Amino acid sequence: MNQPDPALIKAEATITGCLITKPECRETVWETIRVEDLTPPHRQIAEAVQGLHVRGEDVSALSVIDEMTKRGTLGRAGGAASVTGVTEFGFGDPGYALDIVARHARLRKLGAIGARALQLAEKPDADPHDLAAKIAGAAQAVVDGIESAGEVTTQTLGEFLDTQDDPFDWVIPDLLEHGDRLILTGGEGLGKSVLCRQIAVCAAAGVHPFTYARFEPQRVLLVDCENGPAKLRRALRSLRVVARQAGHDPELNMWVETVPSGLDLTKPEDELWLVRRVTALQPDLLVTGPIYRLHAANPNDEEPARKVSQVLDRCRAASSCALMTEAHAPHAQGNGERPLRPTGSSLWIRWPEFGYGIRLADGSSLEERVVSFSGWRGDRESRGWPKRLRPGTSWPWEDDAAEPVRDPNLAHVYQMPR
Repeated sequence: MNQPDPALIKAEATITGCLITKPECRETVWETIRVEDLTPPHRQIAEAVQGLHVRGEDVSALSVIDEMTKRGTLGRAGGAASVTGVTEFGFGDPGYALDIVARHARLRKLGAIGARALQLAEKPDADPHDLAAKIAGAAQAVVDGIESAGEVTTQTLGEFLDTQDDPFDWVIPDLLEHGDRLILTGGEGLGKSVLCRQIAVCAAAGVHPFTYARFEPQRVLLVDCENGPAKLRRALRSLRVVARQAGHDPELNMWVETVPSGLDLTKPEDELWLVRRVTALQPDLLVTGPIYRLHAANPNDEEPARKVSQVLDRCRAASSCALMTEAHAPHAQGNGERPLRPTGSSLWIRWPEFGYGIRLADGSSLEERVVSFSGWRGDRESRGWPKRLRPGTSWPWEDDAAEPVRDPNLAHVYQMPR
């Protein structure tokens, strides 16, 4: 293993020291490098400083130590001594240190491109011309992205379209990609979100919730703001039994918080509570809600809805996760059909990439529970969501267009709540 460059270690100590002791340097630092460009333990220190700075809180060695303790990163960074130690380097000009860190970050990224290129070159169907173009483009992007800081690098249409697209970064294949936002709506008692819990457990188990195909298990954080611990445990226990039989055990890939009193994400303390958990656990999928339990203001007002959406987007950015939440649908007007859009502020119609609702399918009854799964906004990309759902033979819900699962190893252990 290569030994760390002493100059890089001192440069990173200088930068993190300046972040703590010289407030006037912080904007310059963040304009030049990202937190990810630093290496541990300085990365964890800079993350804490950035968190305090964004929230407008005082930044000092003591507050950084406290923030890292809350994040659970202080021990990994070497303890309080690592924070107090870098402050000794924080009294000079960080300009030269920034150049050193940027150069090393560039070299690490180029090394990662080379390693990826080697993997692609070993594939039997590798095209050398296509691979060379990908390598050259990615390598040049690394250099341009760092060395042209502060310059305008807007692409022409030709340059934009000639850029090779990255493959889909799926959380659940053909349903949710990292960064996607989904709002699920429906009337009371139809079993929505049950659906949310099913999708969450399936993602953690590495089982597609509708096709039952296997994939790599994902990290899932479920923050239930409506149900108490006992009710949620009863629901999740039976789902875990089916998940174990169908794929992998989800229990080590899924984290659960119950907040039956709800969160108020317009308040700094509740915002911080949620963001800290997402930052610490780094989920691939965050499932939370319902929306009306995420703030205490008038649900029709746009300003609290905007604040809640900003907090959820901050969580999404913190771990590049997909985000799924639920909302109630408005009541029908007169004898008309009940709308599927989310009740409350119209912002929730514009915000997500995907918006779907469930209502009883034509000709179905509450006893049969066959529901249509319909979009209430146009999808931003085409995905493989089902058209109708029915109570499942193993999972609570299954695709009504597919043949029922008859695997004798999958016991029908889930009883759909009434």
